Amino acid sequence: MASTQCGDETMELTPFLNKSDVVSKKNKINAFSPYKPALIANDLIAAGLTFGLGSWITGLGFFEKGNLSYSVVLLALSFVVVAFFSSYNLYNYHLIFLKKKHLTSLLKSFFWSLITVTIITFLFTSPYLFGDIPFITGLFYLIAVTGIMLFARFFSDHLLNLLKSIGISFLVVGTIGLIIGNEVPIALSNRFTIPLCFVLAVGTILASRFILVHLVFNIWMRRKFRRQLAIVGSDKEAERITDFIIDHNAPFWVTGTVGTPDECGFEVSVPKSCLGALNELPKILSENNINEIIVTDENLDKKSLISLLDYCTSEGINVWFPPKLMPIIDMKLYIDNFCSIPMIRLCLQRNSWLFTKVKHGFDALITLPVFFLQLPLFLLICAAIKLDSKGPVFYRAKSVGKNGTFFSMLKFRSMRVNDSEIHKDYVTKLIKGEINSEDNKGQPLKITNDPRVTRVGKFLRKFSLDELPQLINVLKGDMSIVGPRPCLPYEYEIYKDWHKKRTSVRPGITGLWQVTGRSEVSFEDMILLDLYYIYNRSFMIDLSIMYETIFVVFGKKGAY
Repeated sequence: MASTQCGDETMELTPFLNKSDVVSKKNKINAFSPYKPALIANDLIAAGLTFGLGSWITGLGFFEKGNLSYSVVLLALSFVVVAFFSSYNLYNYHLIFLKKKHLTSLLKSFFWSLITVTIITFLFTSPYLFGDIPFITGLFYLIAVTGIMLFARFFSDHLLNLLKSIGISFLVVGTIGLIIGNEVPIALSNRFTIPLCFVLAVGTILASRFILVHLVFNIWMRRKFRRQLAIVGSDKEAERITDFIIDHNAPFWVTGTVGTPDECGFEVSVPKSCLGALNELPKILSENNINEIIVTDENLDKKSLISLLDYCTSEGINVWFPPKLMPIIDMKLYIDNFCSIPMIRLCLQRNSWLFTKVKHGFDALITLPVFFLQLPLFLLICAAIKLDSKGPVFYRAKSVGKNGTFFSMLKFRSMRVNDSEIHKDYVTKLIKGEINSEDNKGQPLKITNDPRVTRVGKFLRKFSLDELPQLINVLKGDMSIVGPRPCLPYEYEIYKDWHKKRTSVRPGITGLWQVTGRSEVSFEDMILLDLYYIYNRSFMIDLSIMYETIFVVFGKKGAY
């Protein structure tokens, strides 16, 4: 979690959280609950048994003596049926209590499982379909890969599921191949076995989940699985959310509200009292065992908001916002939902230390081969810069890195050497709010037609090639591939305290605001996008940003 990486700065940002007041409730809040393990066990057992039943019905033994390899094949295929449940949040407590939502998510998951089983069947039978003609086989796979790329671009919502489907297919085929060799598994040679097993598994899981979730958990054992919720704010939005939770019998209990005494608490079907002021938050969370917080107070200043986020996420508490509180997130990203209500989530960071270390290794693993592959282009750019204008090949910018430390960020020089103050003056006005998107509609919030840019520099900037030397910064550990863009010292000096939170992680070559807004968002919106990344960062988000960066660069979006 970011707050643990810059502890002193967090305490500076958090004037209402004194160390003596903090009573950590991590163990109690994150106490073990049998809800998720029970669902996982139900799904795996139902899938495994129904595949065994289906094979028995079609006359094939499941655990017959000497037929262990066949049993392994069926078990592997049965796991595919539930492989996409996590992708559709089918183990998330607050997303499956609504019957319609639960059923829809299950059917979507089964669709991708069916696609995966189909791919597995095809991979086993394709050599027999095409005979001994390698050219036709190769052509087919080339067309398939091209189709996947087009699908990924125009239907990006389903890209991860498609890639996951293909990955699982190859993993299952490889595993089965190691066990039984080159022959087609008997389960696949019988055309009725797998379809029957799949249909039986789907029906069994649907029935067992309905009983387990909507009868056992949501009625008989409801109180055991209900989570405690506090709302920061007492406005109409807070009342609307509370009414929704009560009316739909959601698995949450709104314990009360947090805010100033004269504007705290409200009357709904079940009246909610004031738990205390914001500066009493640690005590409130400790005494009431709060698991989730929803912030609806539009008057909450940014400094207090960041303080609240730092504390809650470090204590293992998710924080939710209605989209109107952070419109740039709603406009640029696919937001989450809380009990089917569209909301922005800033989630707790588990094992942040481990994530940081693994991310460092991942950066090096990706950067090193890329650096050597682009070395000829690197040398060609060096020669072009020297021939085009006088001055060094590289521009070394003193930049602000993690936790406010300084480092030399490398870029290819794209400007003539001079001491112009154009950029400093522009950035100062931008940060102070003297330049914004309202006054510059349709114009990027970035210097355009800069007279200092050289001919080669203009080309390099258009395709972001001037930033290639930052691969060296990544290898040195000063930067990451994905992260907030580093700022310059004179920018950092005029940052507000909450702006500085973006430096709590290593800066990156690319980041969330570059692929969503680039130079078309205001300064504070850029900060909010960076903070959203910091509080929600994961490998999946990093991979998504790296993927989108390719299209942003080749689309020359926001490059000047």
